[in-house]
Amino acid sequence: RPTEAFASKNISIKQSTGEIALYVPKNEKDGIINNQTDSWTFKFDHILHNVTQDTVFEACMEGTHNMSSIFDGYNVSIMTYGQTGAGKTYTMMGGTLN
Repeated sequence: RPTEAFASKNISIKQSTGEIALYVPKNEKDGIINNQTDSWTFKFDHILHNVTQDTVFEACMEGTHNMSSIFDGYNVSIMTYGQTGAGKTYTMMGGTLN
């Protein structure tokens, strides 16, 4: 789900390299320790930030071996996790049919 107030001062997403960098500034009130860590970087296979539902589905289902496994007769499970109302069911099932 697109975010209106994204914490861009603290989170940097690099789609091209699959990296998320987090920065938590040192709090001077608590006293600054010279070796206190204030930034971390994590790598991911895919980062889906502010993308369409179609892009999420393609990245999670169509772009993997899951589709061919289904057609070969194997069971496939896709787990979705996220905030209530974020669009998990819509992404997997589509809109309502009229």
